[in-house]
Amino acid sequence: MQQLEQILTFILDHKELIGTLLATLLAIIKLTSWGRAKAAALDAVIGVIERMGAKEVKSGVAAKEINLQSAAKDALRHAVTKADPKKKTDGLATRVVREVLRGVLPLK
Repeated sequence: MQQLEQILTFILDHKELIGTLLATLLAIIKLTSWGRAKAAALDAVIGVIERMGAKEVKSGVAAKEINLQSAAKDALRHAVTKADPKKKTDGLATRVVREVLRGVLPLK
């Protein structure tokens, strides 16, 4: 009973902090789901392009890839390797580590 009172007292004393934490977690969840939806859409488009063998589209994408940010290049490379049966996709751990260290370590 005393622990419950301590927990309730802590929550009531730090309402703003807990509210900010909940808002931050909700934002992270929303952005993650939005990013996954964008990645799924990119995978679908790349898959169609790969199956059709549209060389004009492939060369256009390759020309635009130079101007993309590194995260977008990684997403595009992952989508292409996922759609192309000849290529092997990076593992989940590799992609997570690359994303965590992006901006921390200098580019090659």
